[in-house]
Amino acid sequence: MAIEISIDQQGLDALRRASAWSAAVDKQLPFATSQAINAVAFDGRTAANKATIGYFNQPTKFTQTAFLVQKSTKRNLVAAIYANDQSGKNRAKFLRYGIQGGTRAQKGFERYFAGVSNDGTIPPGAAFVPTSAIKLDKSGNVSRATIKRVAQGLGGNARGGFFIGTPRGSGGRPPGIYRRSRERLFAYFIAQSRPRYRSRFPLPDIAGKVIERRFNGYLRSSLERALATAR
Repeated sequence: MAIEISIDQQGLDALRRASAWSAAVDKQLPFATSQAINAVAFDGRTAANKATIGYFNQPTKFTQTAFLVQKSTKRNLVAAIYANDQSGKNRAKFLRYGIQGGTRAQKGFERYFAGVSNDGTIPPGAAFVPTSAIKLDKSGNVSRATIKRVAQGLGGNARGGFFIGTPRGSGGRPPGIYRRSRERLFAYFIAQSRPRYRSRFPLPDIAGKVIERRFNGYLRSSLERALATAR
């Protein structure tokens, strides 16, 4: 006794349709996947930018828009959320310490002032910490105008201007940048070791939660659109 197995024309037509659908999916899947990756990358960027308000103390608008996206393509299914240096203000270097921690690099004005020290008492690679004599902006930074005024006043006479180093007969006053005024000295910056920051901005967690929640939905909708418009 034998069992015969066959398929009728209707079944064959269904198989052909399934095969054609599978081929269409294979063709459109890389493009749809790239679209989904880019969608969650931009959502992750938005989440990261918004999170700077909670993790940093009074972040500037610059910091609140620091994160950018490098998009994927159907041939390279990798997108990146990053802070770039395209503006010339080096967002990546500034935010790296908040994300990874570590010892802060010297700022540009610190390298300049350390290089023009007039008595050699400024420690190599020092940071210049502003004193209460300097008015900071709302984000706690030294203004460009202040730095320019100090730089222009270096090397002034004994009764005015600024000098870099340790005051003679300092009485324990630390090295730094001082202003002379009416035969008195006023500390503007104190030279110290560069600060070491702890990691406090969990970028992988912030963006990762968004990606985990939304990627599958984006992939489904992207694939549906790709199949609907496929030629």
